[in-house]
Amino acid sequence: MLATARAEDWPRLGGPGGNGFSSETGLARSWPENGPKVGWSLAVGEGFAGAAIRDGQAFVLDRADDLQDVLRCLELATGRELWRAAVDAPGHLPYNGSRNVPTLDGPWIFAVGPLGQFYCFDAHSRQLAWSRHLVNDFKDPQIDRDTPPADRADQLARAQVPMWGMTQAPLPWHDVVIVAPQTGKTGLVAYEKTTGKLRWQSGSLGRNWYSHVSPFLATLDGVEQVIMLAQPSDPEKSPAQAPPALVTAVDPLTGRILWQMQTPRPYKIPIPQPVQTGANRFLVTGGFGLGCVFFEAARKNGAWEAGVGAENRNASAFIHSPVLYRDHLYVLSLKEHGGAATGLVCLNRAGEIQWQTGPGLQFDQGPLLVVDGLALVLHGKTGVLHLLEISPAGFKLLAKAKVLDGKTPWAPMAFSDGKLLVRDLNRMKCLDLRHP
Repeated sequence: MLATARAEDWPRLGGPGGNGFSSETGLARSWPENGPKVGWSLAVGEGFAGAAIRDGQAFVLDRADDLQDVLRCLELATGRELWRAAVDAPGHLPYNGSRNVPTLDGPWIFAVGPLGQFYCFDAHSRQLAWSRHLVNDFKDPQIDRDTPPADRADQLARAQVPMWGMTQAPLPWHDVVIVAPQTGKTGLVAYEKTTGKLRWQSGSLGRNWYSHVSPFLATLDGVEQVIMLAQPSDPEKSPAQAPPALVTAVDPLTGRILWQMQTPRPYKIPIPQPVQTGANRFLVTGGFGLGCVFFEAARKNGAWEAGVGAENRNASAFIHSPVLYRDHLYVLSLKEHGGAATGLVCLNRAGEIQWQTGPGLQFDQGPLLVVDGLALVLHGKTGVLHLLEISPAGFKLLAKAKVLDGKTPWAPMAFSDGKLLVRDLNRMKCLDLRHP
């Protein structure tokens, strides 16, 4: 059975469906004492960028010496670099380095650099096809002047790279690709894939000071729409003093705003992707006490109405998105960010907690994905990878092993053809999970 297990690509943040789930099967249910077999190990530039995988090739947007963004194409089986394309992008950030997972779409490789550059690479020519800038291209001459800001209000009004850099994955939709400048006047924009021509730009949806979530495509009440989260407040406010975040739906065809809501509590730093949980329903979760909030949106008499349905403040993800698997949600919840339930937490669609691995089994800020009835969870401080069998009835820890030695292994993982890609600040590894 292992030899005939079907391989599935991981072409973007969150995998094939953008939801942290792979339909592959045939994974080993146990590991040797020293962990799963390491296929290869590779030095990468400082950062947090995860990989996207297609047709046996892995793509990583790396950083080189604070001077360039470098798209690297690696052979998944061996880690051998097949080609690279470098673009000048000098700059330094707090928690410095790479950030974003590329999006693979036909011949195009879309990626956002941490300093705001938006790239379209051609996989056939292995060259940059076109690029734009998500800050500089949307400056307002009346606000973004060359003179120093007169005061704090003037400074905050100006278009700027977020404090911790641009952290988002481009969203392809039909013949356009959608990204989020999130300036004072422009929220989302759509570019034609083949030319980079601007097709539309939405009105403001909130600012990007501390917003690190990506545009998310949902189908609510039978209508496709792009959900975006953003923070409207002064970024220096404490999490408890910050206002609610804005939750907005935009028509992907025109950029028209369909509806807008607020989170029911302060939400300073939107990071995890929303998760659609029903025909008219999706989940938003976040740290610092937001918890899990289920939004509902539908049309009534030709107009959109949106509101908050169920809530659970006891489970609270911070960085990585929950995974919806077999009608249940799996959330990495941290006590430090307001989760009374901690570790890996299982919720039903009503938001009710079924079980938790905490307090005995915690994972800090590490990543999560689900494949073959198993949760793969990497501890965000120790670099220990955990293999858990999961179901609504409970969990069983099948194996664990230290697979990374470096700092802050927070990057999203990627999985394809039985191989798991993990990384810490300076090293990426490929682990074979089909063979114990």
